[in-house]
Amino acid sequence: MRKIAIMGAGQSGLHLAIRLLKSGYDVTIISERSAGEIFNGPPTGATYLFNDTLQLEKELGLDLWSDTAYHSTGFNINFGMPDGNLALSINSKTSKPGVSIDQRLKFYQWIKLFERNGGKFIVSDTTPSDLLACTEQFDLVVVSSGKGPLAKLFQRDEAKSTRDKPARKLLQLHINNFEHPGKTKFTSITLDAVMGAGEIITAPFYQKDDIQCSFMLVESVPGGPMDVFDDVKSGSEQLEKAKKMIREVLPWRYEAFANAEIIRDDAFLKGSFAPVVRKPVVQLNSTAAVLGIGDTVILNDPIVGQGGNNATKMANAYAKAIIARGDKPFDVAWMNQTFDDFWEYSKHVNRFCDIFLSPPSPHAFDILAAASQNSEIASDFVNGFNHPPSLFPWLDDADEAHKYITSKTASLESVA
Repeated sequence: MRKIAIMGAGQSGLHLAIRLLKSGYDVTIISERSAGEIFNGPPTGATYLFNDTLQLEKELGLDLWSDTAYHSTGFNINFGMPDGNLALSINSKTSKPGVSIDQRLKFYQWIKLFERNGGKFIVSDTTPSDLLACTEQFDLVVVSSGKGPLAKLFQRDEAKSTRDKPARKLLQLHINNFEHPGKTKFTSITLDAVMGAGEIITAPFYQKDDIQCSFMLVESVPGGPMDVFDDVKSGSEQLEKAKKMIREVLPWRYEAFANAEIIRDDAFLKGSFAPVVRKPVVQLNSTAAVLGIGDTVILNDPIVGQGGNNATKMANAYAKAIIARGDKPFDVAWMNQTFDDFWEYSKHVNRFCDIFLSPPSPHAFDILAAASQNSEIASDFVNGFNHPPSLFPWLDDADEAHKYITSKTASLESVA
């Protein structure tokens, strides 16, 4: 039985660990925090998982909240102008539902499930020298430390990284008494964007204390009119500041937030980071190397909700590669190839994120305008969040965009 060590107990690490455990591997997770410390810790970034990702969790029996958490299909995208007017709206549905579960609850339950199924869970800080020792005890060591200190061992990939500083300042709040247009509570994802200012993303959120609420993620362009939270400390003050900002910058959206309340005063998360792609392998000495996974090596801004989805799909891809390797050594060439194979998918995810972080190109705005008028284009666009490669090449190429719009318009006319 091959022995695998995974450093970190996040979305990618736990998914990989449980998938390998169920495939007959001897798996050890080494985490800086216990399950209880994770559950009782501060909020983590909210992840909305689209249906392809949920199916991967269901395969492993990890979708533990299908009967309790609200699963949604509605998807609204609104673009406002700097003058406070609404430019366009896209209203559609994903073909299958998705959900957002508090990761503190999720990881707590997954760790317990992992241990019940025979996995070893060790609570310990890990240093680079510890990694070297692990490579002597295990057939493969995978680092899943997210933004933690071990991630700094992995070298930035200049060819794949497009930014060297944060594109947005981030504020996440857990709120109640929030309403989407139409007076329906917690029924859809909504992305509200103001050109040059930033975005607000809201979605149903199942909080760790069994509270069905909503998360509100404010993505502020640094120095822009939505960047107003630096000197605000408490959660309730953050929300009041956000309401004031929405009234001024997105007045067409204010009614939905007017009665919102934070579920508790510490139910918020604030910060910023630069998106980055790192090289997937750290060579510890002439014979020992470790492989990175998830946010450790592919860290995207949460603007299009791909972090948890990409991490899960990466874990699934890595598990398949590990199983297919059989008894052959997990050498550096195999590690790099395993990452490169997944990058063929993730390069579209990363480009999708980068497009939304950048000022809209003329052809991208043409697509959005067409989606606001054409339900088929709207459906293609919102379902692309589930599988970003389906958005290419037409989202990223002017000629392909116009061909795509023309084909969809012609299709609609032929039906009429």
